[in-house]
Amino acid sequence: MDINEEEYTSEKRNGIFRFIVPNLDAHNKSLEWIESERKRMGAEIDNMIDDGYDSCKKCHIFINGRESGINYRLTINFEPKIANLLSKRINEIELSDRNLKSVLFTFQKLINFETHWYDHADGRWNHICLEIKPSVNYPVWPGDHIVSVMNCLSEDMTSVLDRDMRTLRKEMTKALVVSWFQGNSSESMRYDKVSQYVEWLAELESTDSEFSFANKRDLILKNIRNNWEYWEETQKTTQMKLYENVFQKLEDFQ
Repeated sequence: MDINEEEYTSEKRNGIFRFIVPNLDAHNKSLEWIESERKRMGAEIDNMIDDGYDSCKKCHIFINGRESGINYRLTINFEPKIANLLSKRINEIELSDRNLKSVLFTFQKLINFETHWYDHADGRWNHICLEIKPSVNYPVWPGDHIVSVMNCLSEDMTSVLDRDMRTLRKEMTKALVVSWFQGNSSESMRYDKVSQYVEWLAELESTDSEFSFANKRDLILKNIRNNWEYWEETQKTTQMKLYENVFQKLEDFQ
């Protein structure tokens, strides 16, 4: 279904829909996906912030770690100049893989973001360097990247175990402790589990080789499966269930 400006009422133009651009259907659908995920995870959005001096439009999305309770802030920066330039002739080209690769790589700054977590001990927002590097080979609309980051933060207890999440691991070693003392963590998460998890993150960070990292990560996930009572079946992520299936097959084989 094509999306045009008339479909969006004044009510729908609030929030993330401030960034709608006529003729940029794929971009507009990305915005709908962001809004859908925001509602699903119960995240708040705030447009009452100053836009950039260079015509950039901004908004905040506030996300809480589902188990960690860490308070995150995702600042989204939208560039109307880029959007308007794209919309001028986007309908003149066939969006084949080849064409889409060059378009999205060239205009990757259509939407960009910054990530912070709130340190209740210091009373300030601390920056987290979460970079998603655009790929020429795998073109994705910038708004779709935002959805990935939102889910990464919501499922931080799992996503932090990814090898590329170095900065998130570093920040979570403090953020997890602060969140627990603030009373934001899962009610069934005892502090000994928090300290254990922080220790695991430190071990992962000190691991150099990809093979050793993968082994340590798998042991952590297996330990969580066996010993963490708060991680109930209904709370497990898809990644956790995938690892459980792998471990079960290994045990059956042995």
